[in-house]
Amino acid sequence: MRSIRRHMQIVFQDPYGSLDPRRTVEHIIGEPLEVFGVGTKKERRDRIAYLLEKVGLSPDHGRRYPHEFSGGQRQRIGIARALALNPKLIIGDEPVSALDVSIQAQVINLLEDIQKEFKLSYIIIAHDLAVVEHVCDRIAVMYLGRIVELASDRELYTSPVHPYTIALLSAIPVPDPKVSKKRIILEGDVPSPIYPPAGCHFHTRCRQKKKECETTIPPLTEISDGHFAACHLHQA
Repeated sequence: MRSIRRHMQIVFQDPYGSLDPRRTVEHIIGEPLEVFGVGTKKERRDRIAYLLEKVGLSPDHGRRYPHEFSGGQRQRIGIARALALNPKLIIGDEPVSALDVSIQAQVINLLEDIQKEFKLSYIIIAHDLAVVEHVCDRIAVMYLGRIVELASDRELYTSPVHPYTIALLSAIPVPDPKVSKKRIILEGDVPSPIYPPAGCHFHTRCRQKKKECETTIPPLTEISDGHFAACHLHQA
């Protein structure tokens, strides 16, 4: 697992709690290099300076501590740390949800630029559907721990089929006061994920449920090219 871990890194949700306040930025970014024994001390310092510049900071920032930076700058430091070992995959756990909206756009654009330059794959975990649409090529919608729909970004946003996905997309606000949008309000409480209901987990809140939804788990079935859904309404 050790050899695999260096190819998988994570950017955490909280840019304040994910950085050690007792360590300098240089030490935080350089720690993965030390753990895996990458390069000499000079090569590590050069790598840290290079990464700081890549995320829009100055190499001189390496001598500072996390409390001296804003939330957006701290998240940039977290991204630089994730890039230290040249990973193939970065998992973004709500990477911009703790940031101001204006800063969110900057960090998202930074992630996109880095992806192109370093040829990275991202797995983004998020509840902000506008962010998901902007950064993801393929999207999986989950409900109580199960994937209920999986499709390309364009296919999912233009032709959703699962009732839960349709309700989620109806909640996205439209930034135009002249445009009215019909919101689908889901009734009932979300069941316990520890003791989920039998059959389709969503049937307790679904207006279109059938009898079999209460007893049989719907398989994830391909309903069109690359578009999958777990719903009895769309089983062949």
